[in-house]
Amino acid sequence: MPAIPWTRLADPDPDHDYVVLASRLPLRGYRHIVAFLRATRAVRTQLAATEGVVGYTLDAWLLSRTFWTLSAWESDETLRRFSHADPHRARIAEIRPHMLASTFVRWTVSGRDLPPNWADARQRIAESESRS
Repeated sequence: MPAIPWTRLADPDPDHDYVVLASRLPLRGYRHIVAFLRATRAVRTQLAATEGVVGYTLDAWLLSRTFWTLSAWESDETLRRFSHADPHRARIAEIRPHMLASTFVRWTVSGRDLPPNWADARQRIAESESRS
């Protein structure tokens, strides 16, 4: 399944620093993929209405039951508000029992360097996992 292309929700200021979040979300079994995709649909709807998100993308590696997310935010605070609000909060609580250990990596980039790219995000995740 190809990655969902970068969905830009705001025009970044080239001189502003933005928070980028990348995640690797592996599922315990194939039977949980449909539930995860349903949750993803609800979260994408939430993202579209969320203030402070600059953009996002999702990549699904169905054969390995692994989902990858990549998003850019105006600040840590806007990211925190999103992650603690429904439906994200509720969907995460529902799917968490069906997931293996997830990896989250956060860094900052200037607006001129948006959108972030998958190669960089995956490298950062791999480095984080090798330190664990």
